[in-house]
Amino acid sequence: MELLSAVPFVGGALGAIVPFLVVLGIVVFVHEYGHYIVGRWCGIDAEVFSVGFGPKLVGWTDRRGTHWQIAALPLGGYVRFVGDMDPASAGKADDGDLTPEQRKHAFHNARLWRRAATVAAGPMFNFILSFVIFAALALAVGRASNAPVIGELRPELAGQVDLRPGDRILAVAGQPVETFGEIIAAFVRANGAEVEVEVERDGEKLAVPVSYRLASRIDYVNPGMPASRAGLVAGDVIVAIDGQPVASFYDLQLVTAAKPAGQEIVIDVTRDGELMTFRFMPDMVERPHPVTGETQPLPTIGIRAIGLGGIDPTLEPRGLGEALESGFAQTTRIVTGTINYVGDLIFANADPGQLGGPIRIAQISGEKAEEGLMSFVYLIAIISTSIGLLNLFPIPVLDGGHLMFYAAEALRGRPVGNAAIRVGTMIGLSLVLLLMVFATYNDLARL
Repeated sequence: MELLSAVPFVGGALGAIVPFLVVLGIVVFVHEYGHYIVGRWCGIDAEVFSVGFGPKLVGWTDRRGTHWQIAALPLGGYVRFVGDMDPASAGKADDGDLTPEQRKHAFHNARLWRRAATVAAGPMFNFILSFVIFAALALAVGRASNAPVIGELRPELAGQVDLRPGDRILAVAGQPVETFGEIIAAFVRANGAEVEVEVERDGEKLAVPVSYRLASRIDYVNPGMPASRAGLVAGDVIVAIDGQPVASFYDLQLVTAAKPAGQEIVIDVTRDGELMTFRFMPDMVERPHPVTGETQPLPTIGIRAIGLGGIDPTLEPRGLGEALESGFAQTTRIVTGTINYVGDLIFANADPGQLGGPIRIAQISGEKAEEGLMSFVYLIAIISTSIGLLNLFPIPVLDGGHLMFYAAEALRGRPVGNAAIRVGTMIGLSLVLLLMVFATYNDLARL
């Protein structure tokens, strides 16, 4: 089973290459281990388990006769089962070339459901990895409390606001507040104008002036969201949306929220002194409206400022059930978002320039590694889901293509011939390579 998940990353700093290889290595190993272990449970023997392609760097053979190896080209991986003609399982070997014991445990001689389960296990293990990571992060981080209490002030706000961690906000500009969301909404509406904030601090009630502007600087880009696919990065400063000047992040929220569904957005940013323009389609996501606070489907591009503008809420622990629900929801959200984007591409409703390739993945890997372990692990979960879904597409050479052949076998009552499998594999490989070349071209165009 071949996992064509990347092409060579050329150039770039070591700080991007190493995280990229770590991300890809983990995702590939889990994917291929899914094939291997389910195949073993189904009575199918594996000859080779390889992380990477090309010349072997290190390897060993276990007591079951499977040779485990790490190869020189970290472009994916494969499990070659007994009876496979090649790592892509594109056809089967002649039984005359196998011993009686090998024939009994050969992949092509296994019952159809066993072969299908073995093939499907790779993507399923990717989804399981994502689910486990998302759930574990939800348990470890907790969830933001909506209590009107300041949890943390980022260093960027030092000296700008006379607020302290633990302050309970009672009112902003004379208006009582009961939730943390109301605090932030009141601040961003003021948009830099000074307002009086009533706080309870150490048992005393104080009135402190706050002048707060949520700058239009992007501090975080959600991987897999439209802004990330388009090439926006942390540090970009948004200066205009659809030709309208933007002075603050609140202006950005207002303009984005007012966009009709299915309409393209054009964002002008400055990056290292250079003006750049990005065009892409927002996703529709359930979130609070920046003015009314009412939760509703709104156009969303997947960016934010530091924390909630540098002022973070307190955190409260999640229960196990809630963490598991969060893991499932986040995995499902990535799957549905990707499927919707592919559908839009097919019907020419999405910008193909948003496709990212290995260079973009390497860049994001480096950024997340710098942000810290949790951001990096979060990226692994996102990439794992994406690779799992990619491999389920019904394209010969991918796992979905194998499952398509098995569906045909179930309908015909006999296996698809080697010649048809080889032709389909060549067509599928060509399509995948063309897609990767196009995605890499997009990556180079963004540099």
